[in-house]
Amino acid sequence: MQPNTNGHHDGDGVQPSYEIPGGLIRGEVRRGDGTAIGEATITVIDPSGRQAARSVAHPDGTFVVQASGGGHYVLVVSADGFEPSALTITVGNSPVDVDVVLSSMAALSGTVTTSATGETVAKATVAVADHTGQITATAVTDADGRWEVAGLADGMYTVIVTAPGCDPVAETVTLSGTASATVDVVLRTAAELVGVITDGNTGTDGAPVAHSQVALLNDSGEMAASALTDETGRYLFANLAPGDYTVIANGYAPVAATIDVEAGRVATHEFVLGARGQA
Repeated sequence: MQPNTNGHHDGDGVQPSYEIPGGLIRGEVRRGDGTAIGEATITVIDPSGRQAARSVAHPDGTFVVQASGGGHYVLVVSADGFEPSALTITVGNSPVDVDVVLSSMAALSGTVTTSATGETVAKATVAVADHTGQITATAVTDADGRWEVAGLADGMYTVIVTAPGCDPVAETVTLSGTASATVDVVLRTAAELVGVITDGNTGTDGAPVAHSQVALLNDSGEMAASALTDETGRYLFANLAPGDYTVIANGYAPVAATIDVEAGRVATHEFVLGARGQA
């Protein structure tokens, strides 16, 4: 004999606690301000974790879904641009009425350009951090310098943009509602100044001068940086802002030269030092 409702047989003299007609779940999906959310996906999960039913809300936000039987279920409601909601419901003989409120999720987008030329920056990395500093989304700019991240909850975020040859930039933005926010970032292009110092003495013409100190002065005459040449006589100043710099090479007779460093460029200047100790 096949079992009936709740596992009891028709002839065992035990009446089931209730009959299961197949539970009906109905309700409405809306925003926090009461506005209806149409086309939301309604999924019913049974106690074993399997999908018991699925439906889509009408344009006015209302929905009806039929569970496979009575008992406890998890109702999951999701919609584009909103944080999904999950709640436990108990289905019996009578229809279950549920009102679901979804929290909005917004998107961030923008473009990345350079301060020197205004050109867009492709393949720049964009990281979005929440108020705790946790990275919640990342993106890479396309060939037109555009980027976008979606599915962000309301709150304050920090947008961090990095690209080779540029100084990193961080900007703060606050999201509220489903409206997208635009963050256009301008990167300051860093430049490099490189060169080689050689010895101009007779008999050693062109020999590299290792461990020679090279000083870099900005256009105000202030020390901006200093470096030592390597074993090949090479020196390097990286991440420079555009402008005029004076480079002074020591080790033999000091030699100074003024160099115009352009944004995003690698400037090269080679020094030939005279006899050691000459003025």
